[in-house]
Formats: sequence, C-alpha cells, structure tokens
Amino acid sequence: MEEIRIGFGRREKRKTLLRLAALVALFGVVGIIKDTPSQAGSPWTIPVVLAMLLILAATTLLNHTWGTTLLTPTGIVMQTLLRRRTVPWDQITRIEVKRRSGLLGNPRMVARIHRTNGAAIELPGLQQSGTGQSKPDFQERVGVLLRYWQQATGRTEAVLVTP
Repeated sequence: MEEIRIGFGRREKRKTLLRLAALVALFGVVGIIKDTPSQAGSPWTIPVVLAMLLILAATTLLNHTWGTTLLTPTGIVMQTLLRRRTVPWDQITRIEVKRRSGLLGNPRMVARIHRTNGAAIELPGLQQSGTGQSKPDFQERVGVLLRYWQQATGRTEAVLVTP
C-alpha cells in the first residue's frame, strides 16, 4: 500500500486566509474603538485580551487548515502546525463522521477515529464546511480512509455517521 496524504487544497487554504484577515481586521477595529482610557483598570486590559483572543482564533484556524492526515501501511500520521501523532491501524476501532457546530453556529462535518482506549481523535485536513472540502470531496476522502483502514486491518465495518 502506498502512502496517501489527505488535506486541504489551495482553494480551501485561501478561504481560510481570507477569514483570518477579516478576523484580524475586526479585532483591529475593536481595539482602536476601545483604545480610550477607562476609569476602572489599566488601559492595556482590553488590547491584551483582544490580542490573546486573536492568537487563539488564528492558531485554531491555521491548525485546522494546514493540518494533514497521512495514511501509511503501518497507521495514520496526523500532523498539524503544533503536533504530530501516529496511531497504528490495530489501535483504531472505528471511523466516524460527526456533525459539529462552530462558534457562530456554522455546521461542519469532521472525520474522527476511535482508538482501542476509547479516545476519539479528529483527523486534521478532513472536514466539510464553508471553508473546508466540498461534500463530494469530503465523502471521497472519507471513502479512501475507510478502504485503507479495511485493507490494513481486514475489518469490514462501515463509517459511522453521527448527528
């Protein structure tokens, strides 16, 4: 079996960068508006809190977008900007597609694996949403993941789809 890399393409990455630019602009405007000294507390309180929220939001966006899942003969290698994790095929009990809601209520579908210890792990670079893959692309990539897992383990279960 050959190695297969699953991740976002150029179009999905460009959409995420545009969202990030809009987020930075929004936080900048709010920071400028709130840059008036307050009677209670330090004048740096609001800019510091805004900067921390922006860093958290930017890290999350970039981590989801630039993360990849690599299917190898020995297991799955999940790599994000901050972490690299390998899970052998024999430690995966099922593959699941789950519907999630974002902070603004925007629904997205994510692919997850369940390990023998009961932990569920979202696979980076494998989600369907406004900035993620289209529904057909997402379904095709989940199908590739399922076939690879079935071939590596000899299992015959289908993907579990949960609301």
